Amino acid sequence: MVPFPATVGGVAVLLLTGSTGMVGREILARAVAEQRYDEILCVIRPGSSGADDRLTDLMHRSGVTGRNVRAVAGDVTEPGLGVQAADRRRITHVIHGAASVAFDLPPAEARRINVGGTRNVLDLCSGLPQLERLDAVSTCYVAGRRQGLVYEQDLVHACGFHNTYELSKYEAEEVLRSRMRDLPIAVHRPSIVVGDSRTGATGAWKVLYWPLKVIARGRLPVIPYDPDCRLDIVPVDFVASAILALAADAGTVGGTFHLAAGPGRDTTTGELFPQIFRALDRRPPVRVPPAVFRRFVRPALQAVPSSRMRRTLRAGLVYRPYLELRVRFDTAQADAALAGTGVTCPRVVDYMDTIVRAALESDFGARG
Repeated sequence: MVPFPATVGGVAVLLLTGSTGMVGREILARAVAEQRYDEILCVIRPGSSGADDRLTDLMHRSGVTGRNVRAVAGDVTEPGLGVQAADRRRITHVIHGAASVAFDLPPAEARRINVGGTRNVLDLCSGLPQLERLDAVSTCYVAGRRQGLVYEQDLVHACGFHNTYELSKYEAEEVLRSRMRDLPIAVHRPSIVVGDSRTGATGAWKVLYWPLKVIARGRLPVIPYDPDCRLDIVPVDFVASAILALAADAGTVGGTFHLAAGPGRDTTTGELFPQIFRALDRRPPVRVPPAVFRRFVRPALQAVPSSRMRRTLRAGLVYRPYLELRVRFDTAQADAALAGTGVTCPRVVDYMDTIVRAALESDFGARG
């Protein structure tokens, strides 16, 4: 049993950013179901329907019921996030999950959202008189182009990055670390997040889902991947539960935690892809080494007079690096902190059939 957060005066008020995202909505659902906080304030961009309506729709689609959840019309890219003074006096906990997860944003735009948003959250936290902790969601892929085993305390490197998402999250972590001396911060790094390990349900269809869709729909006659590529994949139910469990433990303040499969639970494309082909009931596409694909196959396919083919090749550019990785993530600190909470990360091969089945049933998000 995970203990509820310690509170000042017995009242725990959570400010949650990113509640409309894949991980954030799962955090919200679990926090409400477990009555983990007395009140939850969700920072939501109003959009065309208004923040209240967006929250109502989110809760309805997620099956969440609770009167202690309230929308705050705002945006992490705005100073103050839209949080009013009366709420600032009451907030005890902040979980910052809002971010752009697009891989192809221009650097300035990625920094505006992911780095600037983190700065705004930190500035807000500095003025919260009841604040007990800030839990910030990052990514294991701040490791960028590093190879080998990456430890949870590791951050600084000069290996470069695959995209502006990785770069901007790395820079956001630099900002978070610079403030750990004066604010109670913990950083959580998920790896590649897929749907629920029990149901396969997901709110996002990116990264691993791209090759799944390409294979399922027969869009490429060949697929570029290295069978020795390391794949560290985690289900969203584990990530959300782990963040909440770690956020309930005062001993995790100041720590950085890999919410990853890690050695022993991760896999390789050579192990996982045959399982995926069987689950999709598809004949495997011809595998070619990534370098051969880039130099010879991709140019040949681009010459095919098919707009669908060109769209597929263009979309694959941002995801393909993740089928060539040689990096693994140590999880010793996260495992130790989660011991006794009942929160454990399953091996991806144990639930991948569920992920594939749910993707096929929803036609990769086209239905439902």
